[in-house]
Amino acid sequence: MDNKDIRVRIAPSPTGFLHIGTGQSALYNWLFAKKMGGKFYLRIEDTDRERSTKEYEESILGALCWLGLDWCGEVIHQSERIQLYRTALEKLLSEGKAFYCHHSQEELEAERQRQEFEKQPPRHECNHKDLPLGKEGGGIIRLNVGDSTQVISFEDQIKGHIEFKAGLLGDFSIARSVSDPLYNFAAVIDDAEMEISHVIRGEDHISNTPKQILVYEALGLPVPLFAHLPLILAPDKSKLSKRHGAMAVVDYKKDYLPDAIVNFLGGLGYTFSKDLLSREEMIQEFELSKVHKSGAIFDTKKLNWINSQYIRRLTPSEFKNLTGLNVSDLAVPLITERLEKLSDAQEFSYLWEAPVYEKELLKWKDSSLEDVKDSLTKTLVVVEELETITDESLRNKLELLSVDTGKASPNNRSVGRGVVFWPLRVVLSGREKSPDPVQLAVVLGKDEVIKRVKEAIGKI
Repeated sequence: MDNKDIRVRIAPSPTGFLHIGTGQSALYNWLFAKKMGGKFYLRIEDTDRERSTKEYEESILGALCWLGLDWCGEVIHQSERIQLYRTALEKLLSEGKAFYCHHSQEELEAERQRQEFEKQPPRHECNHKDLPLGKEGGGIIRLNVGDSTQVISFEDQIKGHIEFKAGLLGDFSIARSVSDPLYNFAAVIDDAEMEISHVIRGEDHISNTPKQILVYEALGLPVPLFAHLPLILAPDKSKLSKRHGAMAVVDYKKDYLPDAIVNFLGGLGYTFSKDLLSREEMIQEFELSKVHKSGAIFDTKKLNWINSQYIRRLTPSEFKNLTGLNVSDLAVPLITERLEKLSDAQEFSYLWEAPVYEKELLKWKDSSLEDVKDSLTKTLVVVEELETITDESLRNKLELLSVDTGKASPNNRSVGRGVVFWPLRVVLSGREKSPDPVQLAVVLGKDEVIKRVKEAIGKI
């Protein structure tokens, strides 16, 4: 196959937001197309009129754009292709390759229960296909599978040789009417009309593949190559779902950078040379045959680590645009070096507004509030004497002050540092845990440090 003939697609349904698993499928289709010099298309499967909405469709398009997965041409909509399906269905009906099934739901349910009791695979081998009744409209349309001993096989581009017995499928339904096709039929018509060369999708679609192959054959259409991707698994190794906290791609936007999501999803089913890659590097390394055969656990800790690495690469203006924070450029590295999620930037609010805390928090271990007041008073003098606060100048002065303070406790030299540095940390951040207080002082500046120290002394 010439690389220019390679055409792949992603075909989400606008009955919900783009799930993270579908996002991974889109990524692998996109990587394959880019690597092979082929084309990547977007098809919206919106034939479910009751559940499909424009809101979901716009969200899907927005999520793909956010991930940087650009597609070729216009978005294709199934709802605009009903005549294509109708023509193909009428062809199969006229040739006897499809027929109308008029069995009631009660009859089909009784058949299913009998098969379950006899431990047989559920299927419906319909006797209507051999009767005049099978040519009469009004019932559901089924494919005439014919030879139940036939073996349907294909070479999966990831998993290898796979085969099914036609007898396990029965005469499966392909449409509710000539104007209302079901998934396995509409997908075949769409992929054939779009000249899709490789159908790359999740392994939960493997059971659909033999049915689709039979539809291709019944219509005399060339069968594309199939590649089934491993599923993303929850920590208990079950399929990732909402009960595990699985979110739509758009739900990640407030916390994660798109490069982090792309790198993480790529590494869930593929072993790249490193964790952090540009899209160009991922394209160069990607080979469809090297996609993992088994699923990978959705490791939130790994995702957060990858995200933290990309957050550190943000410029001050990029960071402020993403978070909407009005913070000094000097403060940005202090925040980004400690962030895993963008929304956690609010935890550093003390960098742009005065912190609120109880005065008891100012005490270092067994020190008294009088000890703290004495320490802060001396710290205030140190800061006021400095022309500007630099890390070296303030740190050296505070270390000398710590030695002085510690002389009162010769058996515990760390007491001096604690009584000096701990209250300053609380004064500047209002927290028990924060960046180094000297770093905070440098970012806040002399005037703000003096203001906060004076307010703390006033509390005591």
